[in-house]
Amino acid sequence: MITLRLPNGTCKDCVLSDLFASMNFKTNPDYTGGILFINYFLHFGNAYFQYSMVTLMSLNRTTSIFFYFVNEKIWSVLFPMSLGIIVFCAVYFTRTILLSSPYFSYNESLDLYSIKADSDILSAYSNVINFMAFSVISSVVLNTLSVIKLKLMTQNLATIERNLLFSTIASSVIQCAAAGNTFLLQLDQSRSTMLGQIGQTLLPFFSDFLTISQPYILIFLSSKVRIEMIRMYFKKNSKINSLVKSQALQVGGV
Repeated sequence: MITLRLPNGTCKDCVLSDLFASMNFKTNPDYTGGILFINYFLHFGNAYFQYSMVTLMSLNRTTSIFFYFVNEKIWSVLFPMSLGIIVFCAVYFTRTILLSSPYFSYNESLDLYSIKADSDILSAYSNVINFMAFSVISSVVLNTLSVIKLKLMTQNLATIERNLLFSTIASSVIQCAAAGNTFLLQLDQSRSTMLGQIGQTLLPFFSDFLTISQPYILIFLSSKVRIEMIRMYFKKNSKINSLVKSQALQVGGV
């Protein structure tokens, strides 16, 4: 929010423009960086969590299909171990950010502010790009294996399992799009071309989609979840309740 959405949504004449303009040691001699380096560190670190969570969901769907009889036992060990590895990677590979003094720079062509660093953070940036590529490739491979296995299965998969797989694949598609947008920005780091400017504009939205897409995908796929949502928000409306009850009787799956 502090390092991406707010500055990217602030124009030259916006209310917060003076605030972001003052957080630049090149134009403001009194600026020392404050605790912005912590926000910038979390900015990079959160990418590890966002991408790894989608990959872990893909891995969970794969193990639930291939090893459904021991899936819970596998994840009772694998999940905490995976979290530990992710935290370690996020801290270790972005540690150089903690030694930098970030500042906000105004981009005239896009009419917005973006965060920069006074020191070389290329290694941290390269590490997160490589991690994104690894996560995306892993998700694609895992989802492909899951779909192939489902095609070969003789017994019917439960509706809830099928919907969970579809939601994971949808999240993986969003993950691929977000990573593709990030890779696109590497081709135009100065944001001087139209593609670079479009990528910079879409960057905060892809970040949000990676975080909050799962509940909305599940609502779209699951009729039971949609019905419960309607009941939750319109429980006082008798007409809607009667419609929900009639739909509930027709729903056989999730």
